[in-house]
Amino acid sequence: MSEGLKITLIVILSLVLIIFGALSFMTRNIALDIVRHPMEERPEMKESPENYGLAFEKVMITTEDGLALFGWFIPGDNGGTVMIQHGSPGGRQDGLYEAAFLNKAGLSVLLGSFRAHDECEGNLISFGYYEQKDLKAWHQYLLGRDDVDPGRIGLFGESMGGGTSILYAAGDPGVQAVATGSAFSLTQEVVEKFIEFETDLPPALIPMLAKFIVFWVEQEAGFKAAALDTESVIADISPVPVMIIHGGADDIIGPQVGLQLFEAAAEPKELIWIEEAGHVNFEDFEPEVYQEAMVDFFNQYLLGD
Repeated sequence: MSEGLKITLIVILSLVLIIFGALSFMTRNIALDIVRHPMEERPEMKESPENYGLAFEKVMITTEDGLALFGWFIPGDNGGTVMIQHGSPGGRQDGLYEAAFLNKAGLSVLLGSFRAHDECEGNLISFGYYEQKDLKAWHQYLLGRDDVDPGRIGLFGESMGGGTSILYAAGDPGVQAVATGSAFSLTQEVVEKFIEFETDLPPALIPMLAKFIVFWVEQEAGFKAAALDTESVIADISPVPVMIIHGGADDIIGPQVGLQLFEAAAEPKELIWIEEAGHVNFEDFEPEVYQEAMVDFFNQYLLGD
């Protein structure tokens, strides 16, 4: 090999290593921005059940791995209880709209925050993996209340909360009904859409960089992204009923995800499709359809109405 060729190969190899190192550095920082959620970066909590005229109790629990979580319990009078799980980077106040109309229908409602959201302990978001521990802790809290019928507890989760609800319910924890709004399914397209939403990366670069970002998320969070594949486990929720609510204009995870989850779910199942709705904003387009579907679903499967 000539000296000139050796120098050329060394230069090329050096450039490749520099580019690879730069990509690794950049995508790792993006991944850290996605999964880390310190207190100072969380949205301010501006509302409580009091803003909706609802009587409520402030609740604090501790997860099995020692994190303090905070929530609101809103008592009802018909014997059924619905746990509402928020998305990210929001918090329990995001479920107040649903809590108000469900409670008006007589249902008790628990709005419990996930780790690394609101004032809760923890700084790491895992998009449903560790949040299942939080949902388990909230469920156990309800099971310990004298005014909650353990055989009449349902779940409603939005976005990340919807995915977490699917993952948790697939493990047969003993809930009686599961509804989701804009829940995710783990596909390459969803990952790319989410990265586009969460970052300022040019869309043309995202398909190439997505695998790097997912790799660093896995390293930081300590689990494999495949563990969040809701589509592969949603059928395991059966015979517990599932209702999928999704918008035809969802620009964060895409409208096709709702259809994929519904197709993968086993009976009994329902699909509420709100064509003009985007991501978790159903009340802005078909509020009556949305409210009626939710109330009827939980009345049927928690109360037998």
